[in-house]
Amino acid sequence: MPIVSRRMDGPQDHHEQRAGIAYLDTRTLGAQIRDIATGPGSAFGILALAGLTLAVPALTAFTLPIAGAFTAYVLTRPLVLPLRLPANARLKDRNNPVAHPRRQGVEIPGPATGDWFLGWDDNTGQQLWLSNDDMAMHTILPGSTGWGKSQTIYSLLCNALAQGSGCMIVDGKGSNNLVFSVKMMARRWGREADVRVINMLVSSGDRKSHTWGAFSGVNPEGLSELLLTIFLPEDKSGGGGSASYFRDRADSLIRAMSYVWVWMRDHAGIPITSESIRASLSTIQALIDLVGTRSDPSEKRVFSYYDLASQRLMTMPLPEAFPLSLLDPVRDYVNETGGFSSGKGGVDSQDKVREQHSYVVGGFARAFTQMGSTLGHIFRCGLPGVDFHDIFYNRRILVVVLPSLENHPETNASLGRMTITAQRYALAPALGTSLEGDYVDLVVNRPSSAPTVYPIVHDEVGMFLTRGLDVMMAQARELNVGITISFQEVGTMYAALGKDRVVPLLGNPKLKIFGQIEDSAPTKEWLESTGGTMQVSVLPGYESSPTLGVYSGVDRADIREVKRISWSDVQSLRNGQAIILFRGKRIYTRLFYAGIKPAGYNRLHPLLTLHTVPAGRDHPIARAIRGGQDIPGRAAHLAPAASLEVIHDRMARIVDTDATVREDIHALFGAELPRADTQPFAALFQSLGAYTSPKTDLPVTMLAPKGNVALYEAMVALEALNCDAQGQTRSRVASVLNTLARTTVRRKGQ
Repeated sequence: MPIVSRRMDGPQDHHEQRAGIAYLDTRTLGAQIRDIATGPGSAFGILALAGLTLAVPALTAFTLPIAGAFTAYVLTRPLVLPLRLPANARLKDRNNPVAHPRRQGVEIPGPATGDWFLGWDDNTGQQLWLSNDDMAMHTILPGSTGWGKSQTIYSLLCNALAQGSGCMIVDGKGSNNLVFSVKMMARRWGREADVRVINMLVSSGDRKSHTWGAFSGVNPEGLSELLLTIFLPEDKSGGGGSASYFRDRADSLIRAMSYVWVWMRDHAGIPITSESIRASLSTIQALIDLVGTRSDPSEKRVFSYYDLASQRLMTMPLPEAFPLSLLDPVRDYVNETGGFSSGKGGVDSQDKVREQHSYVVGGFARAFTQMGSTLGHIFRCGLPGVDFHDIFYNRRILVVVLPSLENHPETNASLGRMTITAQRYALAPALGTSLEGDYVDLVVNRPSSAPTVYPIVHDEVGMFLTRGLDVMMAQARELNVGITISFQEVGTMYAALGKDRVVPLLGNPKLKIFGQIEDSAPTKEWLESTGGTMQVSVLPGYESSPTLGVYSGVDRADIREVKRISWSDVQSLRNGQAIILFRGKRIYTRLFYAGIKPAGYNRLHPLLTLHTVPAGRDHPIARAIRGGQDIPGRAAHLAPAASLEVIHDRMARIVDTDATVREDIHALFGAELPRADTQPFAALFQSLGAYTSPKTDLPVTMLAPKGNVALYEAMVALEALNCDAQGQTRSRVASVLNTLARTTVRRKGQ
C-alpha cells in the first residue's frame, strides 16, 4: 500500500545555524593565549611542556625556563571573577574600583565585598557574587510558569537569612506552600519565632493568620493614603460628571477625618479599625454630632467608634484637649453636603443631605465588608501582631499571601496596593525629618541602618502593581532595602499601570535575572531592548566545491550588530539556568539552588492578643501603676491564690515521671482547680490609700523652639513605657524641659 509523505516547505532543524556557528573569533593570537593562560585551561600548558620534556629530555634546558615563567605568571595573576570577589577572600577586587585617597580621578581595586551568592558562570565555571550595596539597587526576575522563580527567590532569601537579616515576600498568587517553604528557611537559621504571616486565603474555612492593623502606626497623611487606596481605587475610566464629583467629595472627607482618627488613637486609646471608620462615616448624623457648631467651643461633641471588647458601637465625648481646629474640614464637608443647615431642623428633615452623603460613602461598602467580615480575622484587632515598622527595623520575616483565585482581580489588586502603600509609609520615618543635630545620630544611625540589606520580594507583581512602587524603589536603596519584583510577562503590568510608567520601573533595577520566557509579544520586545546590541564578527557566507558539493566558509569576516540576548536562548532555558545582566555584563548562569523543600509539621507562633483601653475606662490597678503607686510595703502582699499552690504541687509530682506531653497536661490540669479567693496582683495595692486619678485632659504644651529635641524625644520614649497617652506624655515632658530651660537662663543671668 503506497504511503503519501507529508510535504514540508519550511526550514528544518538541520538547516538552522545553531551554536553560534556563524560567529567568528577575530581576536589576536596573543589575546587568545592570554585568555587561555588566565582561564581554567591554564594547567594544560604545563602538562604539554612536561610531556614534551619526557619525550625529548634534550629539550629540558629549553622547556624549564618557559615552564618557570609560565608558572610564575599563572600564580601571580590577579584573581578576577565575573562580578565580585567573596568577602572572605580578603583580596583586592578589580571589579570594585574605589577612588585613590590622594590622586584625584584615579581608581584602584577596592576590597572584596561579595556577600550574596548567585550561582556559577556556565562558560567558565566561576562563582558569581554580589555585595549588599549591589542588592540594594534592586532586582527583576521575569520567568514563565514552571521555570523555577519560587526556588530562585528562596535561594536569594537564604543569602539574607544567612547574614542575620530578615525578608518580606508578597505573593500575588500565593498558596499555603509558600508559608511552609518560608518556615523551612527560617528553621535552618533558628528564626521560626520571627516569622509573621498575613494569610488572606479564607476559602477553606481555616482562618489562621497573624493580625495586621494597617492603620495602627501611620500618621494622618499615611492613613489618608491607605484609606484612599482601599476605598477609592484609581479610576481608569477617566470619566467625569457626578461620579467624579462624589469621588472628590469622598477624598476630602477621608483626608479630613484622618486627622481626627489619628488624634483619638494616640490620645484617647481608640484603635482605628474598619468598624470604627464605618461608625464615623456611615451616617451624616455621626459627623454632625462630632463637629457641633463653630461658634460654641463649649458645646458637647461626641465621637462614634466600635468597641472591640463589647462588640458594639460606642460613643464618647471629645476630650477637652482635642484641638478643635481639626474639625474645621469635617464641618465644611457637612455644611457643603446638600445645603445642610442647623436652622432647618434635624438631619431627618433634610432628605437631600442624607441622599448626597449616601452617594459619597456608598462606594465604601465593599471595602468595609472585605475588611470587617471576609478578612476580619486579620484586621479586627486593637494592637496588631504585625507592625510593618517592627518588621523592617527589627529584621523580621513577613509573608503576605494574596488570594488570587478567591477574589475578583480588582479586589485582589486593592489588597496588594494597600500592602505596598503600608510598606512605603513604614519606611518613610527612616528618611528622617530633623534638619538640625548630629549627622551620625540623624543620618548614619537611621533605624534602617544595618550591615546587611533587607530584601522585599513582590512575586507576581503584575497582579497588584501600583504607582507607589516606583517611588519606593527610587528611595529604598538609601534606606538599605533591596526590592525584587518577579513576573511572568510585562503585558499584565502594562495593563495595570500603563507602558509609560512600567518601562522606567523595570529599567531602574541594576540586577536582571532572565529565566525562561514564552511571551513573544511585548515581553520579547522589552527583553531585547533591555539587553541591547553588540558588534560581532560573523561569517558572511559559504562557498561550494563544484566537484564534491561540500560547502566551506569564505576567507573573510563581516562586522554586524546583533541582539546581546538571543530569544532562542531565553526560550531554551531550563530549571536553574538563567541569563544575568549586571552593569553591562551578560552572563549565562547556573543558579544557586538552596534546596528548600517544605516538610514536617508547621504552625504559626501565636502572639499575645492585646487591646487598648479607651481613655477613662482603664482598670484602677493600671491607673495606680501609672501614678507611681506600684511599690507597696511588705504588709500589702498576700499569699498566692490556692489554685497556684495546687498547680505548683502537681508540677513537683510530674517532674520526675516519664510520661507523654498529653499525660503531663492531663495530670496538671485534668482535675478541677480550687477557686481563687484572692488576687495576688491586686493585693499589692490594698494597703494604699484611695487612688486619685490625675487629670487626663491636660492642655497641649509644645517644646520651646530652642529646646533640646533629642533629649525631648528620648524622655518621651521612656515615659511612653508607662502606657501613658502619647499626647499627655509629650505635653508633660515639654513642660518640664521648658521650665528647666527658663531656670537655666535665669541662673546664667545672675
